[in-house]
Amino acid sequence: MRITIDNDAAKFVVRLADTEMILGQRLCEMCSNGPFLEEDIALSNVALDLIGRAEQLYKIVSEIENKGLSADDYAYRRNEREYFCLKLVEQPNTDFAWTITRSYLHDVYANEVFKQLLKSDIPNLAGLSEKVLIEIRYNLTHARDWMLRLGIGTEESNSRVQGAVDQMFRYVPEIFHWDVVDNKYLSDTAAIEKSWKSEVSALLKEANIKEPELMDVVMRDYREGFHSEFLGHILTEMQFLPRAYPDAKW
Repeated sequence: MRITIDNDAAKFVVRLADTEMILGQRLCEMCSNGPFLEEDIALSNVALDLIGRAEQLYKIVSEIENKGLSADDYAYRRNEREYFCLKLVEQPNTDFAWTITRSYLHDVYANEVFKQLLKSDIPNLAGLSEKVLIEIRYNLTHARDWMLRLGIGTEESNSRVQGAVDQMFRYVPEIFHWDVVDNKYLSDTAAIEKSWKSEVSALLKEANIKEPELMDVVMRDYREGFHSEFLGHILTEMQFLPRAYPDAKW
C-alpha cells in the first residue's frame, strides 16, 4: 500500500511526527544499554515521550487527510521514501556521547518549533504543543546537563562529545533549509534558526567543545524523502511485526 500525503498542513505535521518517531525508535535501542540503571530508565522514558508525541501528531495527520488511515498506518505502513524525518535523528547510537548529542541538537530545535506552534491554526496542534512542550523542556534539560558533564568531565568524555558534535553538525544545515510548507505554518523560521544557534553555541562553549562550522552545501533534503543509509534499517526493525500481522491491534 502506497500512502501519499496531499494536504500542505498534513505534510508539515507528518514531518514533525516522523522526526519524533524515528528518534524515539533510536532511543528504544538504548533500553538496557544505558551507562547505569537510572540513565537507562531516563532514556526509555524519553523514548516513550517521543513515540507518544508522534502518535498524537499522526492522529492529526489522519484527521486532516481524512482517508480512513490510522496513526499506525502512517507509522508502520510507509516505506523509506515516504518518510519525512530529519537525517539528524536517523544517526546511530555509536556511543553514549552520540546518543546525548543527537538528542540535545534535536531538543533545542523541537523546543523552538513547538513554541511557535502554540498559536498554530492547524486543528488540535496548538493544544498538543502546549502539552508536549513540558516534555520537551524536561528532555532538553536532561540532554543539556549530560552535554556539560561529558564535555567538562574527563579527556576521554570530552573527546567523544567532540567527535559526536563534529559528526552531527553535518546534518544541521538541512534543518534550516526551510521550504514553502515550513514557512506557511511556522510564524518565524529565521527566529528558530537564530535561537537554535545561540543556545547551542553557548552550551558548546561552556562544555569546552569546539563548535564546527556549518556546511554551506545542503544534501538532498528529507522534505523530499531523501535519507541517510540508516533509515531503511530502522524501518525494517520497527515495522516488521505490524507488517507481518496487519490485523493485530497494538
